[in-house]
Amino acid sequence: MIDKIIHPSAVVDSKGNLTMPESTVLEPLVTIYLGREGTLTLGERNIVYPQTSIRIEKGWMTTGADVSFGPGCHIYEPRAGLEIGDNCLIAGGVKICGVQHGMDSVEVPMRQQAPRELPIRIEEDVWVGMGSIIMPGVTIGKGSVIGAGSVVTGDIPPFSVAYGTPCKIRRKRIDVAVTTLPVTDAPLRIHLGCGSKHIPGFVHVDTESAPHVDYVADVAQLDFVAENSVDLIYASHILEHFSRWQFREVLTKWRDVLKPGGTLRLAVPDFASCAKIYYEKGLEDGLSGIIGLISGGQRAPGDYHMMIFDEPFLTHELVSLGFKNVRRWDWRHTEHTQVDDYSQAYLPYMDKENGTLMSLNLECNK
Repeated sequence: MIDKIIHPSAVVDSKGNLTMPESTVLEPLVTIYLGREGTLTLGERNIVYPQTSIRIEKGWMTTGADVSFGPGCHIYEPRAGLEIGDNCLIAGGVKICGVQHGMDSVEVPMRQQAPRELPIRIEEDVWVGMGSIIMPGVTIGKGSVIGAGSVVTGDIPPFSVAYGTPCKIRRKRIDVAVTTLPVTDAPLRIHLGCGSKHIPGFVHVDTESAPHVDYVADVAQLDFVAENSVDLIYASHILEHFSRWQFREVLTKWRDVLKPGGTLRLAVPDFASCAKIYYEKGLEDGLSGIIGLISGGQRAPGDYHMMIFDEPFLTHELVSLGFKNVRRWDWRHTEHTQVDDYSQAYLPYMDKENGTLMSLNLECNK
């Protein structure tokens, strides 16, 4: 049992509610300040390393057992609450901020606008790497690792390895983090690679977490989906991200989880439309034209295109894999008409009346 150790140079200035067990260790130059509306509850065997500061003028912070804060951490104003679970490692230089200045109006100085106050939750057994920044409103799931220097602006699901600015999921630590999709009597429609787009009535699958994403998973595997269980798969501008050696395997996996007669609805960049635009005007539209359709946005590691498709080629590939009734579909007559995704990509941009549709939209049945 570690007895409470508070170094003589540590400063604890509490006007609020402070709970600090006998097993707490505060190393040199630690600063803790609680205002009258501030509450800090430390769990057993917490260690706070040198030059870490915790400031709670109002709001609250709780930690579980066996939590450590590395040198130079800064916890600032968790006004809507900060919860840290057991066995967490908060490395040196990490900054956790529970409040942001308002910036909605350009007529009022930002320091005078209403602040944004959102809760932060770090679940048990999380390792936050050195120099990372945790922003308001974030939940970091159990067993996750946040790489050094990351800026965490959105939720991270359990057992993820994530890093970057902004922080993005790079891989999962264990396979069981994704539960099996239940089979019910209701029609099962899956939106693969949904990104920021939400379609009511669909199960949303993406490699990155978001409030509307039901499963954070590899859309090429779908190990959590039973074979012969899905009525409709919708994948808009996803297939081109797989290589010439991979895309058939991906289509095969999607076919296997479809019910007999189930529908695969695809949208991919239309290489024939790109060729038409190039023949007419070359690359005069620069990066906002056909370059992105052919090569991808290239804003992140997975944002690169690796295949091209036109209607005859993609139709041939689908038929060779056992699909039937390959046909074009019209985005105006679907369940997701109001969702402006890349299946509705036109050049000139957003000219849906007179422009050229740059997306090849095909669907077929198992």
